[in-house]
Amino acid sequence: MSQTQHDRLQKWIDGTKTQQKLGVVFPLSQPSLETVAHILTHKLCIPVLIGPRFKIEQLANQLSMHINDIEIVDTEDDPIAASKKAVEMVKEGKCAALMKGSLHTEELMSAVVSRDGLRTRNRISHLFVFDIASYPKLLGISDCVVNIAPDVEQKKHILRNSLEALAKLKIMAPKVAIVAATEVINPAMPATTDANQLVEFHQTNPIYPGAIIEGPFGFDNAISSISAEIKGIRSSVSGDPDLILVPDLQVGNILYKALVYLGGAECAGVVLGASVPIILTSRSDSIFSRIASTALAMQLTNSS
Repeated sequence: MSQTQHDRLQKWIDGTKTQQKLGVVFPLSQPSLETVAHILTHKLCIPVLIGPRFKIEQLANQLSMHINDIEIVDTEDDPIAASKKAVEMVKEGKCAALMKGSLHTEELMSAVVSRDGLRTRNRISHLFVFDIASYPKLLGISDCVVNIAPDVEQKKHILRNSLEALAKLKIMAPKVAIVAATEVINPAMPATTDANQLVEFHQTNPIYPGAIIEGPFGFDNAISSISAEIKGIRSSVSGDPDLILVPDLQVGNILYKALVYLGGAECAGVVLGASVPIILTSRSDSIFSRIASTALAMQLTNSS
């Protein structure tokens, strides 16, 4: 699984060795079991398969995979039942993180966010960390997956979750760019006024200590100091953000897929705000991304 063009994420993978248990929920697809095999190869953690034993073993046989040494927690042949069991195992201290297998995101997350689930005082959000060849360091982007149209208060939670995660990854004094379609504050564009409110709030009531939060930026002048200079923007964040806060899920989702499919990026992603990190895999995710996401989750678990 050589990915030399994504050395920064590869370094995470190579440097993560734990004995933490990862609950893989309803792993009834080839990518799910292949991911488990790579997790074991890299010794990232100890996977525990949560779902119908017979079907898991049947699929493993079809794929000629040996899973005799992997713990399987037998459940009904029902993704919701498997999700509830996974949540129960976390609450009992039997899993330090969860990974979505071949079930719908809402089936797993409904168990996570239920009254008896894994919610904390924090809002649930998602963080991607990208390794982009044209950018000199890892770049966080939030929230591309969970919050559809967050308001200003919800964006504060998203920022806090993301910045706490970056701190656990030893990214200190992070620079945050809040992006919109333009850097000009326009009442007709809520993304720009939201950004302005967040920046002003942070100046008097820090959302996270030590963070530098600025915006609104257009994406060009957030990521390029040259673009910012041309437009007369003076900012220590321009050209050097550690985290980009997007206006809403549509922008984030399109940006994420554009970076991966057009920009050749790879990424690690994890749900934040629950009592443990949760990896929401997609059927189209590369094995490398799944393994990098596992390494990210384990790093956050070890630092918690």
